[in-house]
Amino acid sequence: MDADRNATAEAAEPKEQGVSARVQREAVLNLRRFIEVARGRRNPLVHLQHNPDPDALGSAAAVQALLRRLFGTEADLAYTGRVGRVENRAMLRHLEIMIKPSYKLDYDEYDMVVLVDTHPGAGTCRLPEGVVPDVVIDHHPSVKAMQSIAFPYYDPDFGSTSTMVGALFVENGIPMDRRIATALTYGIRTDTMDLSRGTSPMDEHIYREVYGRADKQILSRIERARVPQEYFVTLERALRHAQVTDFALTTYLGTIGHSDSVAEIADLLFRLEGIRWVMVAGHAGPTLFCSIRAAAGRDVRAGRVARKISDGHGGGHDTFAAAQIPIPQPDGVATEVFAETRERFLKAVRAKKSLTRPLTVPPDALTLDP
Repeated sequence: MDADRNATAEAAEPKEQGVSARVQREAVLNLRRFIEVARGRRNPLVHLQHNPDPDALGSAAAVQALLRRLFGTEADLAYTGRVGRVENRAMLRHLEIMIKPSYKLDYDEYDMVVLVDTHPGAGTCRLPEGVVPDVVIDHHPSVKAMQSIAFPYYDPDFGSTSTMVGALFVENGIPMDRRIATALTYGIRTDTMDLSRGTSPMDEHIYREVYGRADKQILSRIERARVPQEYFVTLERALRHAQVTDFALTTYLGTIGHSDSVAEIADLLFRLEGIRWVMVAGHAGPTLFCSIRAAAGRDVRAGRVARKISDGHGGGHDTFAAAQIPIPQPDGVATEVFAETRERFLKAVRAKKSLTRPLTVPPDALTLDP
């Protein structure tokens, strides 16, 4: 099959329904640019963000499928951290997404690197030193230029990277199987909190398209995956250590098994009435992981706050962000790093520390403490 002729034929004229013709034309042009870079590459690698979430997993699996359909090549999927959350592991299992630890790979063997759901310079990007990606597909805001990237498919107006990859399929008339449609559906759903956070009209349009082709039973199995007892232990610790300071809520989870815990707890605590800012932190190894949530409003920039409190080791969107703060070694104490980070956070969001109270009970209350 002639990949260029096939792709051009499949890149049908954009339809007018649901989104603007301009956005649809951009999807066609983006596919053509992707083809230009990928043409002739026989051993591609798709590299995910550190500690990949459903958006990273879904978009990576879809890029792998796109390369297979257009060029008949089989790309490896690489990750550097850990897939910890049970729903994410269920996604890997039920959708048969195979990812390889990066330490087992020889990057010199690959003739193209596609970076998904992160970008060079971001705290979630863990490419080996000296490896420059050929393609970057990401929706996270960046403070660095990407002139060295052959094809930077980058747009922070999208709510998820899965939307961006899904658009390459949908707006160009490229078929996708139920497995990929399900992966993209779950990626969009989780990164946008069911289309309630940071979405664009394109997110809603692509979500409708991929959801219509998804396997609803598998989606249900992923979303209802059983959680271990550790989840409830972490939740109890989060509630007991949580403090409400003016309109902000902060809590410390202590030692965590995986960094996804902080984001999961942050989403839960953000439901508290009257709260406009949330910061949840926990440490794993020499790193303090923080998740920030913010209510949408004028001059609300959660990503900017994340970068500020972490000395550049964080970032994100206006209403949700994350930071990974190194704990000084060998004598660094995680609790002290958290206390300092909390002070910087409260100062950054201008919460009055004099208005501080426990969310439930004081941390030293007579409860079971693991």
